[in-house]
Amino acid sequence: MAKFIHISDTKGRDANVLFSGFSKKSKIKYFTPKDEEVQTVRVLKTTLNGSYEKLIKQSGSESELAKLLISQDPEIDFLQTGLFINGSTKVYVDSEFQPCITVNLKELVFDVQGSLKEERTPKEMQGNILEEVAIKPSGKLFPKSEVYAKFVFSKKYQLSHVNGLTFDFLYQLSKELDEKKSLMLIGSGEKGVGPLVFQNGGKAYRAFLEGRIKDNGYLLILHLSNLELKSAIAQ
Repeated sequence: MAKFIHISDTKGRDANVLFSGFSKKSKIKYFTPKDEEVQTVRVLKTTLNGSYEKLIKQSGSESELAKLLISQDPEIDFLQTGLFINGSTKVYVDSEFQPCITVNLKELVFDVQGSLKEERTPKEMQGNILEEVAIKPSGKLFPKSEVYAKFVFSKKYQLSHVNGLTFDFLYQLSKELDEKKSLMLIGSGEKGVGPLVFQNGGKAYRAFLEGRIKDNGYLLILHLSNLELKSAIAQ
């Protein structure tokens, strides 16, 4: 299914263009001694009763748990460990390892020293990449030689044209960024510095555009970050 994003350039032109992720396929294949290609499957490692959290609670201490692991094999369920898994569903449990009927979500905010700064109810973010007002370039440039030392990029998408007009639109934007050897902050809001949310209930990301040009082709990459690197100030 095609995914679109509404984006504008530095000249004020805007268009809906495609975006897609990058999937890497390994070039290395593994074979058995009989020259049969191996397959990757999901296997059950252990059950809740064999988890470290439950075992440490039952034994009372790490030393007692170590003795238990030596004398027995409590982490292994001999009837279920090793079974193939076709699918799974996340289930929340309480301190007694019983399934929870309802849960309250909390967002924990930490400072640069790693101390808890704030505890709050997370906001329900609404997707904003296909709003009537296009995502805008902020005009703030970050040299490629410096940007990777300032931000942690967790995702990236390639922007692609859907016709001749959007080809020229994305080509010119890529050319501008390629000539400046920089990434440009792009985002929501009037100044183009707001976060991007790709789906309702999704995470908010700070977005940067990188453009590359070769002959008559272009490559326009949207880098996403939700973590900025900062120096810890000694107290």
